[in-house]
Amino acid sequence: MKIFEKIYYFLRDLSSQPQERGERSAGFLQDKIRRAALAICAKSSGRLLEVGCGEGLFLSQLAKLNPKLEISGVDSWPEILARARERFGKDKVTQIRLFEAKAGLLPFEDNYFDAVVFINVLICIGSQEDVKAAIKEMRRVAKPAAKLVIEFRNSRNALLKLKYRFAKFYDATTRDHPLKTYDEDDVVGLLRENGFDVERIQYIGFFIKKLAPVIIIEAQKHV
Repeated sequence: MKIFEKIYYFLRDLSSQPQERGERSAGFLQDKIRRAALAICAKSSGRLLEVGCGEGLFLSQLAKLNPKLEISGVDSWPEILARARERFGKDKVTQIRLFEAKAGLLPFEDNYFDAVVFINVLICIGSQEDVKAAIKEMRRVAKPAAKLVIEFRNSRNALLKLKYRFAKFYDATTRDHPLKTYDEDDVVGLLRENGFDVERIQYIGFFIKKLAPVIIIEAQKHV
């Protein structure tokens, strides 16, 4: 099993950005997701929140790309927030505030953010009720007409589901995660039920859109 882990980590780091190698959130798909989200948020203004910011890989890049943006990040894991602070110090980005909080209980007032980002997180949430609570909270803290960028792994991709089924044998960092996949129609329906209008859907990683391993949705809080 250790041999499989070593091979997997080697390949994961090989396909990751040099500055991200060794991090829990490194990897080919994770990087493509961050790049897509960066392209969406590059010209954002005002206040932006990332829910589940992890080691700060996305926020650090965003802060350098858009230095006038007022940025906040939350995560429920103190150790990973410490890694984010260390990264921000090395990258010399100063406009990011970090908070320890759960996605379903955000420490912000109503109608506060102009944009909310929720990427590389749903894979770690196994409960439908927790997903609903997170979306409701993101809607609460978002301003009217604010943008939501949400990503999920596609349950219609059989190879991805097979990969996650055997992940415990080669990736120790995922053993505490449900590695949850979601159906596109279910996520779209959930967003609409909770006050978001879907504006654009991106399919990442496969030439047949509906079978793509990763789906990113841009939505807007209903006014």
